[in-house]
Amino acid sequence: MASVQRDHWSYVVLQCLLLSLLICRHGAYADRNKYFHISSLCAGQKHYPQYKKIDGAVLTSESENNLECAVTFQTDSILQRFMLRFERLALDCHDHLVIFDGAHAIGNHKVDLSCRSTRSDVGTIFTQGNYVTLRYTTDAWSPQGNGFKLIITAYKDSTIPDIKQDLQCREFECRNSFCISSDLMCDGVNHCGDNSDETSFASCIDAPGTSHILGLGVSLAVTLILIMLVVCIIGCAAGVLCICRRQHSGITALQAGAVPTSAVLQMQGNSNFSTGASYGGTAERLSEKPPPYPGNNGPPPGGGIAFHVPQETLYYK
Repeated sequence: MASVQRDHWSYVVLQCLLLSLLICRHGAYADRNKYFHISSLCAGQKHYPQYKKIDGAVLTSESENNLECAVTFQTDSILQRFMLRFERLALDCHDHLVIFDGAHAIGNHKVDLSCRSTRSDVGTIFTQGNYVTLRYTTDAWSPQGNGFKLIITAYKDSTIPDIKQDLQCREFECRNSFCISSDLMCDGVNHCGDNSDETSFASCIDAPGTSHILGLGVSLAVTLILIMLVVCIIGCAAGVLCICRRQHSGITALQAGAVPTSAVLQMQGNSNFSTGASYGGTAERLSEKPPPYPGNNGPPPGGGIAFHVPQETLYYK
């Protein structure tokens, strides 16, 4: 009995843990978005570009000096394209960020960004293929605060005419009909471009307007509540198991120390009572009486209760 209850509570605790993990996954803890800093990404190389396969990435730069590197990003599927959008852009006039629509930093470029480039002028950049290459060069001195923050997202456009089966969105479809990885939902980064992957449209529990709980984000608060709930369930399960074990031990001890006796009680007044009660087997409770009087098989004079046991008659006064 105890093992069955233990298995049941273990199953309940496992379900609660899986539920909390599921909420964390769809809260603000998606791990497919990658964060790169240009200085660490390009450390130790100048002429050999690095290749990174991504679903989504955030690339940042902060006043790097004497930097010269190239990095190429690739989509997970050949059917995808890249969307690039700057959230911050402030370059020095001697710094250049050149973006190529392809796997190499050669040929015609899409844009060449410098000090005159602004976010509004650049807008959103879309590639024609599933590769994009960035070449970044800086001089020996960059003013404090210069740099950029670039959001790169692999997507498929669901609005393409005569769409094929392979282009249909099986992940998350933004309000603007861009199809992105479901792992980019609710991660705090606007990958769709219209921010629909960070709102209630994507079932984000930290969407704007959902407020906070005790000053904490909703996802963090819900996670903490679930952890406390799991701890309470484990404590209750341990208490129930302890009580069951004590009861089981008490019943076992009682059964081991009892001597069952089946007796027929004969009362005066020609009333016979049959009982299956069990009485303790101690010597103090039963005393042996002399054999019955000759010719009389009834109880001794003066009344009393006779216990008829095979081959022996015991009398209890």
